[in-house]
Amino acid sequence: MATTAAQKKWARNIYNAAKEATDINPLFVAAQAALETGWGKSKVGQYNLFGITKGSNWAGKTVLVQTHEYFNVPNKKFTPPEQVLSVVRTKSGRYYYTVKRLFKDFDSLADCLKEYVRLYQKPGYADAWPYRDDPYEFARRICDNVGCKYATAPTYPALIRSLIKTMEEICQDK
Repeated sequence: MATTAAQKKWARNIYNAAKEATDINPLFVAAQAALETGWGKSKVGQYNLFGITKGSNWAGKTVLVQTHEYFNVPNKKFTPPEQVLSVVRTKSGRYYYTVKRLFKDFDSLADCLKEYVRLYQKPGYADAWPYRDDPYEFARRICDNVGCKYATAPTYPALIRSLIKTMEEICQDK
């Protein structure tokens, strides 16, 4: 993938912030941020780079955003103000939802990265956490259907691997 100077600068900023604020491989963090935000163009709020939803215990600021998700059931329910806008069955038998979801709205990049790490330390990612230094293995394990699964999109594993490779070229070849 050909990257612009602005994309390279953005990626290096995230990479360096991740080196300082997390113990997850910064190549993985930068790749995931690029994928989730379209290289910083569509983050949620000012600093939510990873599409981290509100969850049940968050007392901080939130923002309601229209998004898309895949589920195995046609009748997934959400608590208002979250809502299902449409559901379409895919050829694979899964369901493609257009929904309005509440996402966390962080006050800083450091706050976002702190919450990002906290989420990966949950028991559902116990099989992935020991591999956090290996960006490719960590990416595989968060999508392997063991414990929690990070993303619902079927193309996610291939996309994240490709972006890790791009981040290697950008961030390790300064």
